[in-house]
Amino acid sequence: MDIHLALDRRAPLRAQLEQELRAAIRSGRLRAGTKLPPSRVLADELRVSRGVVVEAYSQLAAEGYLVARAGEGTRIAVGLAQQPPARRAPSQVAPRIRYDLRSGVPDLSLFPRRAWQSAMTNALREIPDAALSYGSRRGLRALRVALSDYLARVRAVVADPERIFVTAGAAHGMLILWQTLRQRGAKRIGVEDPAWPAIPATIAQAGLEPVPLAVDEHGLAVSELERVDVDAVALSPAHQYPTGTVLVPGRRAELIAWARRHGTLIVEDDYDAEYRYDRDPIASLQGLAPDCVAYVGTTSKTLAPAMRLGWVLAPSHLVGEMAAEHGVARVAPSAVSQFAYATMLERGDIDRHLRRTRRRYHERRNILIDGLGRDLPQASVGGAAAGLHLIAWLPEESDEAAISDAAASRGVAIHTLHQFCAVSAQRPPALLLGYGQIAETAIQRAVRELADAVTP
Repeated sequence: MDIHLALDRRAPLRAQLEQELRAAIRSGRLRAGTKLPPSRVLADELRVSRGVVVEAYSQLAAEGYLVARAGEGTRIAVGLAQQPPARRAPSQVAPRIRYDLRSGVPDLSLFPRRAWQSAMTNALREIPDAALSYGSRRGLRALRVALSDYLARVRAVVADPERIFVTAGAAHGMLILWQTLRQRGAKRIGVEDPAWPAIPATIAQAGLEPVPLAVDEHGLAVSELERVDVDAVALSPAHQYPTGTVLVPGRRAELIAWARRHGTLIVEDDYDAEYRYDRDPIASLQGLAPDCVAYVGTTSKTLAPAMRLGWVLAPSHLVGEMAAEHGVARVAPSAVSQFAYATMLERGDIDRHLRRTRRRYHERRNILIDGLGRDLPQASVGGAAAGLHLIAWLPEESDEAAISDAAASRGVAIHTLHQFCAVSAQRPPALLLGYGQIAETAIQRAVRELADAVTP
């Protein structure tokens, strides 16, 4: 289970965790008998050491708030006097968001509704009756064939429909990979630091240990892999989230050599690769080493997260085991949606949609960069050559949390770099500024408000 707990990184973490859990139990937000997450899982979610969680659980158990039994985990003690959660006072209501500069979501108003409606109509008319049964564990063949052709053309992958698994998004695809590797005996997975939170979260959910690996201006520090003893590594080589760096050719070769030498797997999250502006296309890592790279993609940034449509192109030696793992629950988008997306790929609707949205996002990015240069000149812009966000590096003395709070009070929603860091002390302060959810006409006003938050 997930628990919302707010921790201030500038104060002792164990005492805060105890206080947060104690308050949640007393208020009734955590009900008697509720099972708490295992210490390792909660530590990964909160990005703290496991010892912090273990000690907090032990203290609350000693106080009678928690009960731990072998085989049953840790639960909220029964018999405590609890009150229902109090209504939030008016002064505690979150400020209204006027300018959304958070990263991670595209402009949902650009969803190609007419093209999708046409493709769905075609799917309902043309999909074979047999395709409406349970079908292949790998997904609808029509989509796997269309994806194979498309990915080979635009991402230079070595594609094969028989090695493609259609999934309910990128995180779901990764979870299947981790579960498959766990069945093979894997224990530890290397992950970029900072990283998209779903990657370490799915690793932990599969019962494996995420191991943070540093990212610098050249991408993942591949040299660290020799010292950490991991069974696989996950990364975004074309556009790292959140720093926007690109894995340089030398490190690509070094990474592939490491994987082949140790018989380990590389999981390539092809994050934001479709949106590039002032740089040449960067081919997939999988195209260089299809024998040891699993390629993961999704429609979450190109169409919408609600599509719940993703894919994994797996090395041939994993296909049988992944099919068995994927087939347990048969979680996948509907066959009709899969057929419709295949139709859009074949008709060129996706290519046309990307050309149109790329122009819009490029314009927004340029307005944002110009505004930062004018109103926040102390910020150094990076990671802006591709994707739907950029990173604004701040002077060393800047306080990310205070800036985020000040921006929120002005109606500007942002993400900060250290929200995504496991080893936060190693990085200077920075803001992640997305332009997927904000109109061109609002960007300049948003930057002025943000500048006031940074330099009040």
